[in-house]
Amino acid sequence: MVKTKVAGVVLNSVTGTPIVILKDDKNRTLPIVIGFFEAQSILLVLEKVKLPRPLTHDLLKSIIEELKSEFVRLEITTLKENTFFARILLEFNGEVKYIDCRPSDGIALALRFKVPIFVSEELMKETVPPGLSPESTRPIGLEEAERFRKTLENLKAKDFWKKLKEEKS
Repeated sequence: MVKTKVAGVVLNSVTGTPIVILKDDKNRTLPIVIGFFEAQSILLVLEKVKLPRPLTHDLLKSIIEELKSEFVRLEITTLKENTFFARILLEFNGEVKYIDCRPSDGIALALRFKVPIFVSEELMKETVPPGLSPESTRPIGLEEAERFRKTLENLKAKDFWKKLKEEKS
């Protein structure tokens, strides 16, 4: 396993889909396509935004802490059929528990707990996952990030599900 850090969130320039970029100390990167809500949750931590009420990942953090569990680390383990798999390592009552999760949710939580994010060496050897090209991603500028944030704020559930169905077809 290779220790990584979140280098940022970018948008696929063709589809507008958010992608989180993980980077190791050898400067290798792993882009992972994520959802809009997970991107927002990750960006809130990266930008140190405090909200008056907890979002889902903040709630999960509170529950884990209240149960006296320790979030040890996140591991992104495999890629199967264009889907990344991850697991959270929790210590609870002296026992290690592995909890299956989507990488985006695991990253949002790992950032809140300030714990390491590990990626399997095999995944870090891949330069670009299937379906992406290096030209299809670029950093989000401040203006674009603000437009993205406004889009999320104005997004209605009906529109979200419609867009999600379009992306799956």
